[in-house]
Amino acid sequence: MYRLIKATCMIAAGEIGRERADRIAAKAQERYEELCRENASDSKALRAHTYKRIYPGIAVYEALRADGIGQERAVWYIREYFQRFSARMVPHLQRAIRLLGLAKRIPGLFMKISLQSFGPDAGFGYEFPERRGNEARFNIVKCPYYETCARYGCPEITRAFCDGDDAGYGHLHPKLIWGRTKTIGRGGDCCDFLLKYKED
Repeated sequence: MYRLIKATCMIAAGEIGRERADRIAAKAQERYEELCRENASDSKALRAHTYKRIYPGIAVYEALRADGIGQERAVWYIREYFQRFSARMVPHLQRAIRLLGLAKRIPGLFMKISLQSFGPDAGFGYEFPERRGNEARFNIVKCPYYETCARYGCPEITRAFCDGDDAGYGHLHPKLIWGRTKTIGRGGDCCDFLLKYKED
């Protein structure tokens, strides 16, 4: 069973019971496999997002809603998965940044990796405002997370993915300032990414 589906349903099990959560997880897994088949033509770059996050997110959300879970609570379970995932990963990133002295290099690395992993071949569109100092600054104006979720009638779950970014990048190092103020998934006209190194 796909990890996002299994873990999200384990979170839900704390409130709805294990038997019901297992039933939802099984339905979600079936739906996930169906979504993958429906979208077998996704490019390799797009699959890194759709197969790993978007389709399992849509599948588990649909299964939760079909079993009577309210919209806000279903979104919350998915959001909570990403919050817990970040809570496990962030300390390792913090340690690596500290031990290797990487804090000053992180904005440049973040920008390079973002443009590679979230590039036009994966369905993302960009604008590049003027950069000031040691910072990564770019706006995503076309987002396949939002577009795919909207196509399947559940744009509201996009904010769970957005919140995962905030949890992951917001606490990397005291001198690294995460300054994103809006996202398409939360109703903004773009996702205004900003990761800045604060000089002494």
